[in-house]
Amino acid sequence: MPARLPRAARSLCLLAAAALLSACAATVQRPAGVPVEPVAIDGDVRQIVLVVDGSDAARASEDWSEFRALWDEAMRHSASAAGLQGSVRDSRPAALDPPGVVVALRVDSYRYVSTGARYGLGVMTGNAHIKASAQFVQMPGGRVVATRSYDTTSSAWQGIFAPMTVKQVQAITDRIVAEVSGGG
Repeated sequence: MPARLPRAARSLCLLAAAALLSACAATVQRPAGVPVEPVAIDGDVRQIVLVVDGSDAARASEDWSEFRALWDEAMRHSASAAGLQGSVRDSRPAALDPPGVVVALRVDSYRYVSTGARYGLGVMTGNAHIKASAQFVQMPGGRVVATRSYDTTSSAWQGIFAPMTVKQVQAITDRIVAEVSGGG
């Protein structure tokens, strides 16, 4: 007959598992006390084009190209889940077909930490973070319909399961798509 764990031990194991799993998700913080108006888009939106740029310091980082490449897959995934086309371009397009929204994202600062580095080196890798702002431009027309700030961070307290840069990028693109779709 297999030995049964005492009730307290089972409860502790379940609590630990729940804590580890909850630490895996990245959350996007907004500035406190700033009211957020919905992104007001007139007409049909069938695609979102993300244009990722960075401050001089961000673009000068040795891992900028690797960091920037993360946005393409994340945007395609987020947009596809919402039934939209999603892409990342190097510059703002003059027109979109089908109609949609161009999101000009400016990364003010970031710290790239890969999931592999976090698993391999643990909390010694430091904390990943992204601080960015976005301008939502309706196309056709070129009218700026909203601006947003996005901040994400990980914490050493979350251990090896803290949301690293890949999950933080995905969380930001999920939020962008939700706002364009009216759910943000």
